[in-house]
Amino acid sequence: MPASKITAGYEGRRSETRLGAAENTAQTEGVATARVPSVGWAKAPAWVLLAGSVWVLMSLFTNARFRVAEVAIEGARLVRREDVLRAASVVGRSIFDIRARQIERSLVEGSGLIEEAVVRCRLPNQVSIALVEREAALIWESGGRYWWIDDEGAVLGATDGPGTMPVLHDIGGFALDPGGHIPGVPWGLAHELWAALPAIQAFDYTREQGLVLYVTSGEWPVYLGHQGDARLKVALLWTLVEELTAMGVDVEYIDLRNEERPTYKVR
Repeated sequence: MPASKITAGYEGRRSETRLGAAENTAQTEGVATARVPSVGWAKAPAWVLLAGSVWVLMSLFTNARFRVAEVAIEGARLVRREDVLRAASVVGRSIFDIRARQIERSLVEGSGLIEEAVVRCRLPNQVSIALVEREAALIWESGGRYWWIDDEGAVLGATDGPGTMPVLHDIGGFALDPGGHIPGVPWGLAHELWAALPAIQAFDYTREQGLVLYVTSGEWPVYLGHQGDARLKVALLWTLVEELTAMGVDVEYIDLRNEERPTYKVR
């Protein structure tokens, strides 16, 4: 075969090869370019959705319609309403910012009077707090301050005054600032004496004489001690008062700490 024809055939095939490669490359590049959209435009819907969500949340948290203006409180007999409101701290806040379980824990942990608390939120701005209080038996007074006490001597919380509850006055400064429990005080005897003497609303307490009450217009102190039979003490008390009054005797005190050997001292 002549050299010129071989060369021409080779050149023709080489040109076709190059042309095909160029066409394939152009097609490949065209396909690649068509499949890669702009990154910014691809993420635009997500950014719009995020911005919309933020705007909705800000509207909910700042809209005055959803701010708590009043709180309904149920079951508060001993605990003060203002103390509950201060501990809950929900007035003026958005209803969506209220954490009910957290508020319930703070109420129970912050007051010995509260045994259980249930906080409920209702749209648009209603909050209710239902309380279950522990049972207070009496009031402990010391240095002009008052505390709720249960029937076993546990301190439930401070209060402004005695109200209608029986009061035990700490006249000897035994527990001026009681903590969780006041030891040494005859709580059982105090409850029994109040049951036997419902008209008596207050006793004094000292470490030496125990429970003390006052009788007659002369304010005779009666030492009742720390233990014993409350009903027997009361029976002896009225018997002695009747006899001494009939005799016209003025006494300095009546001592019933040991009800088996009652004594008194004449002024």
